[in-house]
Amino acid sequence: MRLTAALSLFAVTALGALPALADEVWDTNMGEIAWEESRGDDAILRMGDGDGLLRLIVPGLARDMMGGRGSYTGVWIAAESDTACVTQMVDPLGSKSDFWGTFTITFVNDGFPSDFAGVYGTCLDTPSMPLQAHARVGN
Repeated sequence: MRLTAALSLFAVTALGALPALADEVWDTNMGEIAWEESRGDDAILRMGDGDGLLRLIVPGLARDMMGGRGSYTGVWIAAESDTACVTQMVDPLGSKSDFWGTFTITFVNDGFPSDFAGVYGTCLDTPSMPLQAHARVGN
């Protein structure tokens, strides 16, 4: 029976049928960030909820979910922030916000789990504010 279960798990893993790492979570200098969902090759990471909701759209990260992680440039969008932008950004789930910006992150290791570090900025300003994230494993 154990061999059958092991082979089944191997088959599911080999075929890539395991769910996305939706439970992948990082502790950051800004709060907890969790992998919310994948959309094609893009990952949508989520921080907070309600008025404190912030999403990071990370192009290419979902493609590299199980290995090959490196550096990524993306857009964050929030329900609220200190600085409103002149134009609105549309969140991947359809809502609009005046609070958004860009970021660049680099993973320490190319596989799961991995810490990452980077910088972010508001609106179209050059990202310069630090972001540090430590992978939470086993929770």
